[in-house]
Amino acid sequence: MKSIYLTIFFVFLTSIILAQYDDPYQFFPANLGDHWEYTRAGGDLHYTVLRDSIDPKDSSRFIFFYDPPLYYGADYRIDRNYNVFYEPQFDNRHVYKLNAQVGERWVVIVEDSSKWEESMVSGIYEGYVFGKRTLIKEIQHFQLWIRPDSLIDTTFLDVEKLAYGFGRISRENYVLQPLLLRGCRINGVTYGTVDVKDESTPIPSGFVLFQNYPNPFNPATKIRFSLPEASFVTLKVYDVLGREIKELVNEVKPSGEYEVEFNGSNLPSGTYVYKLTAGKYSAVGKMTLMK
Repeated sequence: MKSIYLTIFFVFLTSIILAQYDDPYQFFPANLGDHWEYTRAGGDLHYTVLRDSIDPKDSSRFIFFYDPPLYYGADYRIDRNYNVFYEPQFDNRHVYKLNAQVGERWVVIVEDSSKWEESMVSGIYEGYVFGKRTLIKEIQHFQLWIRPDSLIDTTFLDVEKLAYGFGRISRENYVLQPLLLRGCRINGVTYGTVDVKDESTPIPSGFVLFQNYPNPFNPATKIRFSLPEASFVTLKVYDVLGREIKELVNEVKPSGEYEVEFNGSNLPSGTYVYKLTAGKYSAVGKMTLMK
């Protein structure tokens, strides 16, 4: 009888604890200006939420980090079902399922018909991050493949820990040195050790043409680029035959980061090319209009 009462008590206590953490999105906070600094053997990593955008089709939120700048568009996409995808316009890796419970698995990416990756929540427990009590979710990552004899082999890749209100606090495996959160600034509050003091928009370190987002798009998309110095800039859109469709920019612009909208409502579905020229620099990207 005592064991029954103890079981009921612990179930009740667990329910009370979990009720304090009722927003799964807090395992992946992404407010504008949020900043994380990680230590690792190969050098520190810094990430800052520079901007975001909303996909009008399904209300998914695209998240963009300034450091490092990526050529594949958004760094992450967060949908309304608590799923987080990395490089959504490139690999579209399903890295996190923020509301997943212990033992729950999901496919991260399918590489081919015989090889894929999966993740699984291996533990959920309370702990301390920078002196603050919070909930920690532990996620293991595996690679699986089908052998010639049709049996499935599994290789452990790494384990990540997400902390409620902080996001990723660590990533470890058996080979590489761990990635550990040294400090962060979440929603204006600083925890741990953070080097970044100036919250103003940084000057781009180089000439970058980003992948348009969303992509594919219908009918409008945005093209973002950064300039390391003042330049005469042209941004033009062409069809696959090289015929100019529209000129989006044709003027001198100071150094900085810019975003231009392209509307293809009067164009047929297909692949289009956009070209950015700024002084001695030029870059080309492809985008897909899908109606």
